[in-house]
Amino acid sequence: MRSAAFLVLVLASAARAGDPEVKFEKYQLANGLTVILSEDHRLPQVAVDIWYHVGAANQTPGHSGFAHLFEHMMFSGSKHVQPDFHTALSALGISDYNGTTNFDRTNYFELLPSNQLAAALWLEADRMGYLLDTLGEQKLKVQRDVVSNEKRQNTENRPYGMAGQRVCDLLFPKPHPYYECVIGDIGDVQAASLADIRNFFRADYGPQNASLAVVGDFDAKVAKELVAKYFATLPRGPEVKLPDVPQPEIKGVVKEAFEDKLAEEPRLELVWKGVRAFSDEEPAGDVLADVLGNGKTSRLYKALVFDRQLASGVGVGDVSLGIAGWFQVTITAARGHQIAELSPLVRQILAEVKKDGVTPKEVERATRNILAGKLRTVERIGGFGGKADLLNEYQTYLGDPGYLPRDLARYRAVTPQAVQAFANKYLTDDKYLELDIEPQKHGAAATGNNSGGAR
Repeated sequence: MRSAAFLVLVLASAARAGDPEVKFEKYQLANGLTVILSEDHRLPQVAVDIWYHVGAANQTPGHSGFAHLFEHMMFSGSKHVQPDFHTALSALGISDYNGTTNFDRTNYFELLPSNQLAAALWLEADRMGYLLDTLGEQKLKVQRDVVSNEKRQNTENRPYGMAGQRVCDLLFPKPHPYYECVIGDIGDVQAASLADIRNFFRADYGPQNASLAVVGDFDAKVAKELVAKYFATLPRGPEVKLPDVPQPEIKGVVKEAFEDKLAEEPRLELVWKGVRAFSDEEPAGDVLADVLGNGKTSRLYKALVFDRQLASGVGVGDVSLGIAGWFQVTITAARGHQIAELSPLVRQILAEVKKDGVTPKEVERATRNILAGKLRTVERIGGFGGKADLLNEYQTYLGDPGYLPRDLARYRAVTPQAVQAFANKYLTDDKYLELDIEPQKHGAAATGNNSGGAR
């Protein structure tokens, strides 16, 4: 059963004493499927986690939302799995399963009893190799409607939901693939033809564009035999050329003011161009975001929520993606207060960071928070953000499932000077987006006010 060409890598040591040691074996089948095996015998469970390197980044104009649409299509049954994957998975005694799509990848995972490993691998292989055998107009129509309804629920009819959509559209205008975010345009989704969907699957969902992580209570020899049995005969698809498009520049100060029919309080959002995932500057940006907005002692929370009680919530994020990124500050006003009261204080605090920097204590606290989050991922074998997910993330972005020690090291190396340098380089005063979101006035229609080239 060994039709595969094996390439084995084992993580031998952790970055420092006390760090978890994640041992794994990586190899590749002849059809291009990357396989990562990591034994963990603490519980009689196994996690099966497969990542396809396809997300919003792989979409073309007029085909927005296709990756997310296919996330749903992959649960609708395949040649040997009927009527659908939800029914089949539920019969295996699973404790967790799902599928998600982001800007750069689509993943599917199952957490189930160890004795069901063969069944889980068979299911994943069947939808990788035989999904199109049962894909017809009716299935496509059902999933088009499901995705369209999801956008209405989670974006269009959710407080402040359209703000996230506007950030994508303003940062990444057409023809950038991140335009319309991951969910896509309902018009594009509803216009997707059966031929469009079949072609999208054939181009991006072959074994050569996927990595399979198996983590938990299993025997590696048996797992290799099962992987070969179910996956090795699947044909290799065309090579996928990863998009490498430059991130558009923000042309000046781009302001939009609009009313949100579901919002209860005003919200200010400031957005700057950021950096790509795993770039050299990413750790400093993540630490800056934590210093500014994570926890009650963070600078923006303390000043706006705790001390002055002008805001009810603060959020700061350094969003780093495969081909682009952004840095975002979100402040929600407290009841009875307005954006005009928030904005000067936010800008003052940002100016202070750029001028005077941050303290070593702040960097230490932020780094500790970030490292704790990363280390918690290896406490669980599967599910959202578990060990299997982490191995696949490093493989997908870097080609190295064993990157954890170096990932931890690069955050431990962040200095106050690096954080200040990031703030001065990226949080500029002349190139950023500002969204001023106001609750819709009773009886009024939503309005928009554009400047600086916004749609």
